[in-house]
Amino acid sequence: MSPHVLDRRPSARRRDEGGAAAVEFALVMPMLLLLVFGMVQYGLYFWSAQGGATAAREAARRAAVGDLASCSAFQADVRDRIDSLGDAGGATVTRTYTKGAGNSGTDVQVGDLVTVTVQFTSIDLGIPLIPFMDDGLVTQSADSRVEGVPDASVGDCT
Repeated sequence: MSPHVLDRRPSARRRDEGGAAAVEFALVMPMLLLLVFGMVQYGLYFWSAQGGATAAREAARRAAVGDLASCSAFQADVRDRIDSLGDAGGATVTRTYTKGAGNSGTDVQVGDLVTVTVQFTSIDLGIPLIPFMDDGLVTQSADSRVEGVPDASVGDCT
C-alpha cells in the first residue's frame, strides 16, 4: 500500500485535530462564563432595585394612612421588607413630610406629602472584570399624600 492510504485513516485524522477542540474550548469558556455571571450580577441588581422601589412605595402608603408612627418601628418594618434584597442592616430609611397648601402649623395634617427614601447595597457576587453600577448602591423613593394622622408625634425620620 502507498503511504497516502495510511494517512487517510479516520483514527489518524482524529489524532491530528483532537486537540483543536480543547484549545478552542479553553479560549471561549472564560468569556462565556464572564458573560453568564455578568448577566446574573446585573439581574440581581435590577431585582434589588425593583424590590427597593416596592418597599419604598409600600412604606409611603403605610406612612400616608398613619401606620407605624414611631421612627424605629417604621424603619424596622422597611428593613424587614428589603432584608433579602441586599444589606438591610446598613440600609438607610428616611421618612419626610412636606407641608400641604393648607398647613401652616408644625404638625403633620391630612393633605401633606410624605416621601420615603430607601437606600441599601445590593447583593454583589464580587466577580472581577465586571463593573457594578453605583457600587451596588440602590436608592429608591416614593411619595404619597397623607390621609390619616394617628397622633401629633408623627414626624420625619432620618
